[in-house]
Amino acid sequence: MSVNLILVPIIKEKHWTLLVGNKSKKLWQSFDSLPKATHKAILPKVISHLYEETKNIFNDDLMKWPIKLITNVPTQDNSVDCGLFVCKYMETVIQHESVQWDVHKNWQSSMTLFKAEFAYALLCTNIH
Repeated sequence: MSVNLILVPIIKEKHWTLLVGNKSKKLWQSFDSLPKATHKAILPKVISHLYEETKNIFNDDLMKWPIKLITNVPTQDNSVDCGLFVCKYMETVIQHESVQWDVHKNWQSSMTLFKAEFAYALLCTNIH
């Protein structure tokens, strides 16, 4: 089985972000629901650690892939929903080859629904 995406949720100082490695494009993409320079500063360290831990797994030098900060993604307007935003980023990225983020801009207003759906999936779904 060939895997094209590497999903790396990151938590730093109580804030979640998402780093996605795209093997076919040899590119890292960073998703942040509360964009700040301090959040992106950790990315090279995370990639370096991932590279060290997976040297024998990937044929590519993950450290050489450029990092692209994905803008125009849904963002939060509070200080508590970043984890669910990361879950929604992952869900969207793995379901769509090319994402039109403009149609997803209003996630914050649907956060109560997303939380209920997430809780239902965790509590009521059988994993085999």
